[in-house]
Amino acid sequence: MDFDHENVRPVMNEDRLSSLPNELIHQILSCIDTKSAVQTCLLSSRWKRLWTSVPCLNFASGDFSSLPKFSKFVTHVLSNRNHQIDVTSLNLTFHGAASQFFVGKIADYAFAHNVQELNVVISPKRHHAFPPCLFSSQSLQRFTLKSTYLSPYLLPKTPWDFPALTTLHIQEVVFSGDMTEMSVDLFSKCVNLKNLKLHLFDADRVAVFDIITPKLSNLTLTNSNFNHINVTAPELENLTATNCSIKKLNAPTGLSSLTYSGSSPVQLKEYGFDSLNKVSIHLSIYRSRRPYKEEVARKTINMLHGVHSARFLTLNADVVECISSYPELISHHPSPFSNLICVNVDTSMRKDAHKIKMCTEARNFLLENSPSATFIMELPEAPLTRAMRQKVAWEKRKAKQVEDFESHITELQASLEVVTSHIGVGTKERVSAAFGNLMEELEVLNKQMKKYAEMQMPVNQRKVQLEREARARIEACAGEMQALVNQEKDEVLTIFSKKDLIRSLLQKFPKRQMAEIEARYSRQIEESEAQIEHLFNEHLTSKRFVDDHIKFMSCNIVMFPDLTSINIPLASQPSSSSSPIIPTPSTSNINSMP
Repeated sequence: MDFDHENVRPVMNEDRLSSLPNELIHQILSCIDTKSAVQTCLLSSRWKRLWTSVPCLNFASGDFSSLPKFSKFVTHVLSNRNHQIDVTSLNLTFHGAASQFFVGKIADYAFAHNVQELNVVISPKRHHAFPPCLFSSQSLQRFTLKSTYLSPYLLPKTPWDFPALTTLHIQEVVFSGDMTEMSVDLFSKCVNLKNLKLHLFDADRVAVFDIITPKLSNLTLTNSNFNHINVTAPELENLTATNCSIKKLNAPTGLSSLTYSGSSPVQLKEYGFDSLNKVSIHLSIYRSRRPYKEEVARKTINMLHGVHSARFLTLNADVVECISSYPELISHHPSPFSNLICVNVDTSMRKDAHKIKMCTEARNFLLENSPSATFIMELPEAPLTRAMRQKVAWEKRKAKQVEDFESHITELQASLEVVTSHIGVGTKERVSAAFGNLMEELEVLNKQMKKYAEMQMPVNQRKVQLEREARARIEACAGEMQALVNQEKDEVLTIFSKKDLIRSLLQKFPKRQMAEIEARYSRQIEESEAQIEHLFNEHLTSKRFVDDHIKFMSCNIVMFPDLTSINIPLASQPSSSSSPIIPTPSTSNINSMP
């Protein structure tokens, strides 16, 4: 393929980023901090004013050596920004007092430019009052306020004015209040608020904390403390309070899902909910080796009355165990549940879950008016005692010993089948074939020697060469025969090793078990012993057969320099140790076998 060098562009020198449209560059600059965005003005004249129209502002005091320098930078950005462009989102992260001048200045500018999302993260040195202007905006839709320290704040106690707000998240805030105040209402002017999350929100200095929002559908409270929460939200569907301490909770009667976990029962309005679908209650009231208090049991029973309309009810083990501790108390309360489809008792968080017991009165309290409901309570098996663990370990070792013994018995029998198939007769046949081939080769050499003799030619040099070739072939044949018998010996030794291993495994069993194992496998052991003895005898026979052939070759062939005078036997003659042309050697030179 031809390459057009004239049309190659200098890609390395091309500024492809600057060729992008302004709208796309603004989106890119919105993903970085504002300080870095402003610094892009040094790139070229094309970038000089691009940062002024970025719709997202990201300020962080950590990017500056001091708050005054940070405040000066904020003033510079807000003064030189394109005021015709709205601020879609603002992220502000700073260390210091919330009352700093730049906080209010940034908030005023953002709210004046129709900001829709505001995220404020503060790391204070001591508690300060937030500027009131931070809590009033006609355009704000999503607001997150976080602190990195649990320090009291002077939040405005009058309703926050966010008519367009739909999502609010407040984290790590200790609400400064006075227990003499009847109530505090922060959200009643957030008429479009749908999702409210309070995390690490401490409001136990307030007598009553009101959440009044006409369109709220999801309320999430996590790791927070309240004395009395009064939720007025007719459209609320899901209320989740996790790891919270709440003394009293009033919520809309139309609530569909309620999840509560805490260190004590919460006071609910008895028979206050009409259409609960899912209810989950987890109380951390169990104390090892301490009885449940009767007062806690009474409050727990009253709390269960408050969720009487639940269809799917999940309780942790502490709840069930607490009310079961006072059967005489719960027997005076008829079952409030008439809509139950399923009751699930969660025991997963208790290490001693196997000890949990549920009395008949507690079961009746939950299921008497919902007899068709499914009841689920899975209890783990009790942990093994030391003696039981030792017994289980011993049983496992015993089973492993038997398994190993059976495995080696099977391996031995399989090995015997393989080795028996070719030791003895098989080896003799291979030796006879090799010997026959040797005789044929020697016969060819002998004919060559006779031919030279008949021609009355000087054959001294040729005779020496033929004798060397004959000796080489005899030595090769002898080596091949010896290799066959050595292979047999190795296989037989392996069989003997397996037999000794089985015997040693058997000796490791206790006497009673050893007798049982021997009785169970007596037939296999006897058959194996007989096969091994037969195999050993076959090996000795084939060894003698090979030794006879090797001795015949060394004593009757290589000793004759004149091959013409050798009376070469037929290849079929040396087929056994009783062949008339092969002397029977003494067995004293046969290596003993184990």
